[in-house]
Amino acid sequence: MKILSAYTTKHSLRALKRLHKNIVRQQINVGNLNKMYRAMLHLERYIDRLDHDKRENLY
Repeated sequence: MKILSAYTTKHSLRALKRLHKNIVRQQINVGNLNKMYRAMLHLERYIDRLDHDKRENLY
C-alpha cells in the first residue's frame, strides 16, 4: 500500500523557490531552514487549494 503525500512536486518546487528568494534577501536565518521549508510547503498547498476553490466557484 502506497502512502500518499499531501504535498506534490509542484508544491515543493514553489516552496524551494520562495525559500531561496528569502535566503538571498537575508530574511531567513539559516538555522531555521527546515522549519521554514515546512511552513512554505504548507503555504503553497494552501494557496493551491484557494486557487482551486476560486476556479470552481466561477462557474
